[in-house]
Amino acid sequence: MHSSSESSAPTDKTTASTKTAGRNIPNLEPTPVIWRVLIGFSIGLLACAGYAAQSSIGTRGQAAIGIVFFFGLVAMFSVNLRAVRWKTIYWGIALQFFLAFLVLRGEMKIGDTTYSVYGAFEGLGEVVKSFIAFSDAGAEFVFGNLARVDHMAGTFGDKFLFPFAFKALPPILFVSAFFTLLYHYGVLQWCVRVLARVMVYLMGTSGAETLSVSANVFMGQTEAPLIVKPYVPRMTNSELFALMTSGMAHISGGMMAVYINYGANPVAVLTTCIMACPCSLYLSKLFMPEVDVPETSGTTSIEKTKSSYVNGIDAIVAGTTDGLRLALNVAAMLIVFVAFVAMIDGLLGLVPTGWFQQQLSLRWIFGQLFSPVAFLMGIESADQSAVGQLLGTKLAINEHMAYLDMKQLKETPGAMSDRSYQLAAFALTGFANFSSVGIQLGGIGAMAPDRRSDLAKLGMRALFVGFVATLLNAAIAGLFL
Repeated sequence: MHSSSESSAPTDKTTASTKTAGRNIPNLEPTPVIWRVLIGFSIGLLACAGYAAQSSIGTRGQAAIGIVFFFGLVAMFSVNLRAVRWKTIYWGIALQFFLAFLVLRGEMKIGDTTYSVYGAFEGLGEVVKSFIAFSDAGAEFVFGNLARVDHMAGTFGDKFLFPFAFKALPPILFVSAFFTLLYHYGVLQWCVRVLARVMVYLMGTSGAETLSVSANVFMGQTEAPLIVKPYVPRMTNSELFALMTSGMAHISGGMMAVYINYGANPVAVLTTCIMACPCSLYLSKLFMPEVDVPETSGTTSIEKTKSSYVNGIDAIVAGTTDGLRLALNVAAMLIVFVAFVAMIDGLLGLVPTGWFQQQLSLRWIFGQLFSPVAFLMGIESADQSAVGQLLGTKLAINEHMAYLDMKQLKETPGAMSDRSYQLAAFALTGFANFSSVGIQLGGIGAMAPDRRSDLAKLGMRALFVGFVATLLNAAIAGLFL
């Protein structure tokens, strides 16, 4: 039976040690309080100094400070900094920066022509948009003009509202069916294994957790763990935490298509999904280091799960059914959460604010609370409140509503700069919100019923680290843009 990291900690800290993947950890005591205080004081002082000097350091300087701040924030709350395997951290940071630089600044000159990786990703984004257009054909066949935004806008004029159910939900069905088909034929698993082998070799993480993290590039937070389902019940707490954190820091392929369809920068969405692989993995190991010996330590040669579908048609049907459940869940969640936001705004409107010169609302409160976070991402001062509102909406409600809010902002000329929209897309691309804690408890808990108590203990911590991972991705992008 698997033993948790807490139970494996030695009682005699002067003589005991734990051997993990060929290394000795001399002391498993929690991170000393004085360490936490010093780290917190240092990154707080750095952030304050950066804020005071923002006119001279510029947005790139803000992003550089943000990178140190977000990393230090996770280190400050680390369960045990002494047990951290720094090779994992160094290689994870190197991979994350390399991917960001490659996409945002990488160029190749062939003859007299210079080609940029960013341009290639823009082309890939256009491919994704064309791919989504295939689902539009099916939606228009079923819903007619209700699925044609241009027709609806011409009919209703100023009273036009985006037909969410007829335009945004059908791509979820199509993309879900498509990815299920790729899974049936083993294409998805092959891509995941190639990516996982690189990270296992460089970062020294276990095969099971790395495969699941890699799968999150394509699959959702409860679907990706299915790649390693036989190993989930016997995972160490650190592995479980990495699996949960990665789910928070990524989005599924279906949602990726939807957000690009909303007008989110496709390069930002695609890039941050890839960057989140090493980022979520090394941040999870910084927060909760491995103190046990994982069953799949150092290898991705684990048991392959055979497709349960009879043939391609069966896979498409099953994927469509799964997509329908997801689409209905998205629609229901938005109806309820938008209603709650309206109710809370109504209650806040009853608060007398004559002395405050401002009508209170949930979005305004989010803007004030998360403006400093937007500053640390490298957002220019004029847009920090607006981006702060989007970040608060994403964390408290969900990223779907935050993207819809950003879509409305984009329809308002001069609301934010293009750079701010792009960095906001980096930060919003992740499932890190409070409802995801319950989703993971239900989804992953069904694979390992005996680990529900561990999952419940790790849930809010995974939300914290997953949210910081998306902010760190945005700050690194802010350094290069």
